Amino acid sequence: MDKNYQSEVINLLMAMDVNTNVHAFSREWIASNKLEDVNDIFTLLERLGIAYTVHPYSKALASTSHLAALYINDDEIKVCRFLLNEFQAYQQGEFESEIWPENQLSSLVVLIHEQPKEKNAPDWVGERISKFKPLLPKLLLVSFFANLFALVIPFITMSIYDHVIGGDAEHELLGIAIGAALLFLMMLLLKVIRSQLLTTISNRISREISETVLYRVFRSSLLANRSLPSSALMSRLTTAESFKGLLQGPLGGALFDLPFVLLFLIAIGFLGGWLVIVPVISLLCYYGLAHHSQKKLARSSHQTTVSGTTRYSLLFELNSKLAFIRSANMSKFWIKRFEKANVLAAKNGFFHNAHQAKYTSIYYALGLLSTLAVVALGIDLIFNQVMTSGGLIATMMLISRVTGPAQMLANSSARFTQIKQAKLQINQSMNQKVEGDFSFQHHSLPSDNPTIELDQITLRFPQQMKPALSGLSLKIEPGQVVAITGPMASGKTALLELLAGLSQPQNGVIKVNHHNLSQYDPQIYRQWLGYYSAKPELLLLTVREFVSDNKSIDDGLIINAIKQVGGEAWFRTLPSGLDTQLNESVVVNISHALSGYEAKVLSQAKLYLHEYPLYLLDNPVMDIPSRDLFKQWLSQRRGRSTIVFSSHDPELIKLADQVIVLDGGILVYAGPLPDNSTTEIAMEASL
Repeated sequence: MDKNYQSEVINLLMAMDVNTNVHAFSREWIASNKLEDVNDIFTLLERLGIAYTVHPYSKALASTSHLAALYINDDEIKVCRFLLNEFQAYQQGEFESEIWPENQLSSLVVLIHEQPKEKNAPDWVGERISKFKPLLPKLLLVSFFANLFALVIPFITMSIYDHVIGGDAEHELLGIAIGAALLFLMMLLLKVIRSQLLTTISNRISREISETVLYRVFRSSLLANRSLPSSALMSRLTTAESFKGLLQGPLGGALFDLPFVLLFLIAIGFLGGWLVIVPVISLLCYYGLAHHSQKKLARSSHQTTVSGTTRYSLLFELNSKLAFIRSANMSKFWIKRFEKANVLAAKNGFFHNAHQAKYTSIYYALGLLSTLAVVALGIDLIFNQVMTSGGLIATMMLISRVTGPAQMLANSSARFTQIKQAKLQINQSMNQKVEGDFSFQHHSLPSDNPTIELDQITLRFPQQMKPALSGLSLKIEPGQVVAITGPMASGKTALLELLAGLSQPQNGVIKVNHHNLSQYDPQIYRQWLGYYSAKPELLLLTVREFVSDNKSIDDGLIINAIKQVGGEAWFRTLPSGLDTQLNESVVVNISHALSGYEAKVLSQAKLYLHEYPLYLLDNPVMDIPSRDLFKQWLSQRRGRSTIVFSSHDPELIKLADQVIVLDGGILVYAGPLPDNSTTEIAMEASL
């Protein structure tokens, strides 16, 4: 049976009984994006805000609450649900009983747990972590037995000292040693299992949070992202990664050993009576010291962060204004400012680290003092024949099981504060508005060329007093070729980005086919049009993926497009043809902007290969051969698509049906090119 992902996903939404808006939006999404594999289904479910989990096929899934499910194997995909003793498939608008499918290794089930969300939970991080709560009893059970085996080992040691050595029972030593070795191996095995489970859980939590944070950064406002330094975007991901350190490693083990400290306290009380007061006092001291340390550490952390940020700002200033600092003879003054900031940052960092080192030493000393106190008081109990020497040795071993987790947690108290702050930051980030967030409104986009209307558009970039565009009103008729020109920084690129839905104006309305641009889904809208950036960036893609623009296109057409733009000789040098990775064949550094010959070949091939109802082209011509090719392409597409391009070239401007002249973000002229005015407009464009 052939898989039909599109129809089955539609059936899934019908089985879930989603509202009309979600259903209509899903059809538009599927028509625009296609569903060719399971990952495409996951992308749609995440866009709709539908909670799902993926499982291997099993009848035991009936015990997991779900609205519906997708059963997928190598041959078919079907909408279904798992009941206690029944498998039901969704057919003709209702669930009907069927025989259980055969269990194949490749079979998987996608369980749908709830309707599309209307907003993120206030504690989004907590909601994500709570999904792993079913594993908590298992982890506690493993920790219980690991600590139980650890509890028995000191008693075995006591029996060796008191019974074997004291009673001259050498013949029993081998059996006791074998039993102790088995207990130790079991304890070690359980701790390894627990460590692997905690590492798996922490890595999965960190991965899910970081992926979601990155996805929201990807969909957040372009203006907001541009105003943030790259370090701010990186800090969001590192903040998400900080959750990993909470559960894995020694700290994770200490967290799950802490509840069972009570077992060791009871054992100490059983062996030494009132001697149990020593570890109890130690625990109280650890808590008090950690609380006191955390108060001081919070103040020093704030000072360290402020001074470090100041130093980083100066380095960023140097990177962006080095030429001015040198030419204006400002080096001496800038260096003085940096030295002052650097010394302050170093001092704050020193005091912060010294404080941590001091309390680490105190915690270590407290652990030693607890052991010494047990030894001193235990000797007195031995002299009074209340405790045996073996009991004292066992008590010393037991007290380390009490002070060990307490010392680790006290030493890591700052990390809990960091995790709390990270959780707050991520929750705030998740509740910020991004593109298409819980919005399923989308008008159908026509296949023919559109009309575009702008009414009193004003766009202001962050941290800039003067608007990039101010009071802009114009109309572009269907099928028109429109040239945007004007001096440098006059707002040409800003206008094209507005029309592409990459930016949103602070005032005014943009209409495409008489509908407000905000009524289209941004991602579907941008897939409907063709946008050419003046400085396209290189991504980690193959040549085929870059040129095909996420569409199924025959390889022959891609190669012909590359040949058409003069890239045949370059294409022959590629080691793997269309499968060549761009980062291997074009540049070394993935952050390098695509430029020069490769940029012209790949970007123009993409432009001329695809047909869109609307083209938005930012300075598409780089040289004279490109100009001739662009003229030829323009004559072919004229009347079949609405084409808006920016240029300073008078030869291209005169080919337009309408010319838009901008100056300082203000509309100077919009209309057909008057006779004998090409030279005048070209002069304005170059000012």
